[in-house]
Amino acid sequence: MYMVGQSSISPPFSVALATLFGILEYLLYSLASPIGPSNCMPISSYHSRSESPFESGAFFVAYFVHLLLLKASLKEKVSEHLHRCAGLLQQRTPDAAKDALGITNEALSISCYSEKLLEMKGEALCKLQMYNEVIELCENSLDIAEKNFTSDFINLKDVDSKSSSLMLWRWLLKSRAHFHLGKLEMALDLIEKQEHLVSVEKRSGNMTQESSSPLAATIRELLHRKKAGNEAFKSGKYMEAIEHYTAAISSSVESRPFAAICFCNRAAAHQALGQIVDAIADCSLAIALDKNYTKAVSRRATLHEMIRDYGHAVNDLERLISLQEAQSQERTRQSEALDKSNGSSAKEAKRTRRQLSSIQEKAKRATPLDLYLILGIKSSDTESDIKKAYRKAALRHHPDKAGQILARSDAVDDGGLWKEISDTVRNDADRLFKLIGEAYAVLSNSDKRAKHDLEEEIRDVQRESARNSGSCRPSDSYSSPFERTNWSRRQSNFYSSPFGKSSSRHYGQEYWRTYGESHPRW
Repeated sequence: MYMVGQSSISPPFSVALATLFGILEYLLYSLASPIGPSNCMPISSYHSRSESPFESGAFFVAYFVHLLLLKASLKEKVSEHLHRCAGLLQQRTPDAAKDALGITNEALSISCYSEKLLEMKGEALCKLQMYNEVIELCENSLDIAEKNFTSDFINLKDVDSKSSSLMLWRWLLKSRAHFHLGKLEMALDLIEKQEHLVSVEKRSGNMTQESSSPLAATIRELLHRKKAGNEAFKSGKYMEAIEHYTAAISSSVESRPFAAICFCNRAAAHQALGQIVDAIADCSLAIALDKNYTKAVSRRATLHEMIRDYGHAVNDLERLISLQEAQSQERTRQSEALDKSNGSSAKEAKRTRRQLSSIQEKAKRATPLDLYLILGIKSSDTESDIKKAYRKAALRHHPDKAGQILARSDAVDDGGLWKEISDTVRNDADRLFKLIGEAYAVLSNSDKRAKHDLEEEIRDVQRESARNSGSCRPSDSYSSPFERTNWSRRQSNFYSSPFGKSSSRHYGQEYWRTYGESHPRW
């Protein structure tokens, strides 16, 4: 029996009290658990089992009140963090988003399962353009969130409603992230799931989440334009393909990797039409938007080789090799099961090195640029034709007008990212503008033009003689298809243009069939 003063407690009653205190202790642990071990001491450190039930009960009551006060204080602190974070996210600046991310991380250390805090953290990561981290956050937090909320609901309808809210904001953020990463098909798939769930929620009167309808409409239009451009290209309707790609580009610059693909595809259409400088400009835009876009780098190297700008072709091929090796290493780190893919990457790098060796040999000969191809004209064109072509090219590729299609993002404070891209595009345009000016300076002068044409004819004769005698150098045996095609036309009409009797469009088609198919287009 327990003795309290002069009173005594019978054993059955003491067992009942012990049971009651055990239940209370369990409730206290349950109350303390969301707060975290760093915010409360173990109950055992506050009392001893040797104490009487009434003394122990007094302790439990005091401890219970302490936890209630502590939890209220922490709840108020989390609420304050939520308010500050919401205000910072409305500012829509990188610095504010960075501050908001720090605040949410601090608040999550107190309430690590708060859905509102997790959603705000995802918003902050989105504004900081940390899109892979957004996807990782949404995926890693979902399982825990689903396990935590099910015990709070008994009604199945409430469970379904809460489950929907867990999915909706995650799908919304993930769809945005995939859009900005250029994975439009994946973004659209998530949006369609979200739209279906939203329609169900609206019918049940539980709809509280933001809709992705504007983004869905944009993605569907972009994918439609890209598909139409690809189909037009495959059908030989290159101008129509350019129109579709241009329409897609004008609405997709916020999804930089997707815009880069459209620029690169449009470059292929320009190349097929013999508009080589336009194609180079589009490849440069694609690379500025996506520095790791190997297809754009490869295509620009090909185009530089076509106009015999071997120095820049070498630079592009060296960059391409570096990208191929980095991507191969990344695949190896991600999974050892990708032996086949890694082997393919190794073959691509080996082929690029062989091409680089050939171009380096050509660069040593200091061969002049193909001036007619730069201006997109024929050698038989008149001075008036040359002047018109120059004015058109100079206006299109003037550095002050370069990248104007990207200017629509200047109003958004993105930490200077778009300014960096625009500066890169301007520098590339400045180089092309100088090439165009150099070509015009020679071809607009009758004496310089005659000298240039004579040197071209002499090179053709030397190349023909070397091939017929079988004494060509190793680099000649790996000469570009451009030179082989160009030379074969000139031998049939000694004084014809680099395009020969065929139009520039036919030239572009022939070159693409002989060379471009070795590189995937889309």
